[in-house]
Amino acid sequence: MGLNSEKSGWKAVADLGTNTFQLLVARFENGQLKIGLRKKIGVKIGGGGMAKREILPDALVRSIDALNCFSEDLNQFELVPTDCIPLGTSAFRNALNRNEIIGIIKKETGFSVQIIPGEQEAQLIFKGVLASGAIVKNEPNLIVDIGGGSVEFIICNGSSQKWKKSFEIGGLRLLEKFQKQDRISSSEIRDLNQFVELELDELWKNLKIWKPKVLVGCSGSFDTLIEMAFAERGTPLSDVEAFPNYSIELPQLKNLKSKLVSSTLKERLEMQGMIPLRAEMIVVAVLLIELLIEKMSDPGIRTSTFALKEGYFYSNYFDGN
Repeated sequence: MGLNSEKSGWKAVADLGTNTFQLLVARFENGQLKIGLRKKIGVKIGGGGMAKREILPDALVRSIDALNCFSEDLNQFELVPTDCIPLGTSAFRNALNRNEIIGIIKKETGFSVQIIPGEQEAQLIFKGVLASGAIVKNEPNLIVDIGGGSVEFIICNGSSQKWKKSFEIGGLRLLEKFQKQDRISSSEIRDLNQFVELELDELWKNLKIWKPKVLVGCSGSFDTLIEMAFAERGTPLSDVEAFPNYSIELPQLKNLKSKLVSSTLKERLEMQGMIPLRAEMIVVAVLLIELLIEKMSDPGIRTSTFALKEGYFYSNYFDGN
């Protein structure tokens, strides 16, 4: 334990996603989550190895580099790697060599990766989104978190969960499987939509049962869309994560989708509000979002900058004071 970590109250959680590693250092003050540090590093730990269910050597090197960088960040708060809870998600869950990888990471960085099942990931995301205030009360909501390896869906009415599930169809998986060209082709879009239509059959059945009227998107691609929307309006955000939730009008979201789907990677990186870490995956993400919107018959759109990491904080460290 860091020398003053208990006294200062700072806690640390890392979301070791398939595309991005994210670190959150925070503590609760008067019932509010006070942020000490947020950091994101593009790692692509699942890059090139998901079809074989393997974390490749180059991805392991990137992971070790990112975690050693996080270790330096923790030093600012007198925390050490063993003070941090690193949550391994889809890429770790599915890798056949996960135990070997976790052992090497522990030896090289001091971080002890905790692999969480998809259902737990969805539960923690729900807790984070609930704390963000993004959920519309007295209306059925569909929460979606599009990660690199998996996508989590939760249907709720306020704080009451009705259904949740994690599907292994994340953005990096879809990107590697379907987008072979720099500018995605119409045939690639068709193939992707057919694949997702089949994979999400259980979700479609539950949408018919619960009829959610609001789509709540979490962090990642949704943060990028919010940044782009504000930039389009001439009011760019200096930090999208400064606020826990946002709204976006459906026509603007559809317009952004059209621009993104017809663009090359170079063109996307030059777009106002684009978060570079998301530029590759954003096209397949907005195609998935479009399909959800069609199935929900043009819902209201809300976004939450809180997700897995914040959900862990509220589930494990919040005392209500």
